[in-house]
Amino acid sequence: MLRLRVVSAVIGVPILLLVAIAGGAWYVAAVTLGAMAATVEVFSMLTGAGYRPLQPLGLGLTAGLVLAALATNATVLPAILVVAILIGLVQMMLRPDAEGALADWALTLAPVIYVGGTMHYFIALRNLPDGLFWTLTALICTWTCDIAAFFVGRRWGNARLAPRISPGKSVEGAIGGLLGAVAAAVALGPLLGWVLGSTGLGPVAMLGPLRLAGLGLVIGVCAIVGDLIESFIKRQCGAKDSGAAIPGHGGVLDRIDSVLLAIVGAYFYVVTTS
Repeated sequence: MLRLRVVSAVIGVPILLLVAIAGGAWYVAAVTLGAMAATVEVFSMLTGAGYRPLQPLGLGLTAGLVLAALATNATVLPAILVVAILIGLVQMMLRPDAEGALADWALTLAPVIYVGGTMHYFIALRNLPDGLFWTLTALICTWTCDIAAFFVGRRWGNARLAPRISPGKSVEGAIGGLLGAVAAAVALGPLLGWVLGSTGLGPVAMLGPLRLAGLGLVIGVCAIVGDLIESFIKRQCGAKDSGAAIPGHGGVLDRIDSVLLAIVGAYFYVVTTS
């Protein structure tokens, strides 16, 4: 299993980095398709648990939430949400079997906001000044947090972090993940800024170590919480993995669960400390 995870990471990570560097339509398309794939996986878990969400509506809303990051008018996002909410209610009212309709309506919207709403910030972060630097830093810090948490927890993990949600995660692993994310931000941030500047991909980001450390800490906390959120959803649905799209990792959502919240945290950290 570990070998499969490594192989998948060796193949997948460079592709994700190249897409982030390319930006533009390729990046937007990749984020949108990734969000829709993860939403399908959540709906599949819910269906397996006996619920009946409105999948076509959910997928359309997922794409709308992600692409709303491109809109210059602030009213676009709430309008998309209101229209989808009303369409969903009407569809449920017209459904011949009304049993559990309200729960299914809510479970159409909630996963979409969870996935599409968070992946909205992949585009929002990339579109900020120095957006490529922030996006790559967020990805690298999240991956470092995951890796450090896995190996520290495996070697020294003893105290359970959230035994009712994810029994395999430990406090020691979480601490190792946080330290890894902070170290990656402080150590690799200046190097990444220099590489982007010297290659013409972006300006050299001159950031102090304290701001970088704060960014790493925020990303680390969000990555750990994001991982626990997905574990909670899977446990509630009685699923081991969200899917089987990525060998050694499970589904798309299993691979991006930490990044979903980390990107949101990175976005708000950057805009509030700039």
